[in-house]
Parts: sequence; C-alpha cells; structure tokens
Amino acid sequence: MISLGALQKALTGIMPHLPRGLQRLMPGLLQCLPLAFEIAKHLYKHREDISDILGNLAKQTSKQAKRGAHGIAEIAPRLPKKLGSKLKLWSAYLPYAVDIAKASYEKNSGKVRRLTTPLPSKVKKKVDRIVKRHHRRRWNFWRK
Repeated sequence: MISLGALQKALTGIMPHLPRGLQRLMPGLLQCLPLAFEIAKHLYKHREDISDILGNLAKQTSKQAKRGAHGIAEIAPRLPKKLGSKLKLWSAYLPYAVDIAKASYEKNSGKVRRLTTPLPSKVKKKVDRIVKRHHRRRWNFWRK
C-alpha cells in the first residue's frame, strides 16, 4: 500500500497547480484515496480475469469519480517517480475503485455490493476483504 503521508505531501504540493474543478473535488477524495489505490492495485493484478467486463465497470462509475480519477492520472508525471508509474498502471481501474471506496466511506453497503457484483467471485471476495480490513484498521487507530 502507498503510504498516506507520502501521498498527502505530494498532493498538497501539487494542489495549487491543479485545475479549479479538481481542486474542489480533492478534499472529498483525499480521505478515500488510500483505499481506492489499494482496490485499483488489486484490480490491476487481476486484469486478465476482469478484462471482458471492464466496459461494464466503466459504465457503472459516476461522472464525479471519472473526473477525479482522470485529474489524479493527469498529475502522475508531477508525482514522485515510483508513485507516478504505479498511477499510470492503475489508471484504468482508478475511477471504479474511487466509487467503491467512496461508497464504503459513506457506509453504503448496498452500493458497494452493487458495484462489486459484476466482478468474478474470487476478485469480489478480495475487494470485500480489502474494504473491511481498511475500515477495521481505521477504527482500531481511533480507539487507541
């Protein structure tokens, strides 16, 4: 997983150079980006399994997530090399992953279920585990 500190430092340094529309979207996206990156990384790993349903996944993503993910992919060259190269690889899956991450942060389990339904069962289980693990980790952090 990409460290949240490194990601926030990189994005806050780049924020003034982003288009205004993306600057307005970023505060809401910053919270769910680590989870979205982890989901996108997993979807990229299983790209052979989901290649036939990628068009359907693209249709299901919201316009806001597409715009936000496109803006994040545009700033990839200005990010540190390692992070930028990973972003380029995951950019096809990032809008879909952002939608799943946002739905999980809104605690909308029905929407998460609806978004993950077209995925093969193996991939769907892994995405569900990633979401649960991420939220459990966040919850345990605040309980200490």
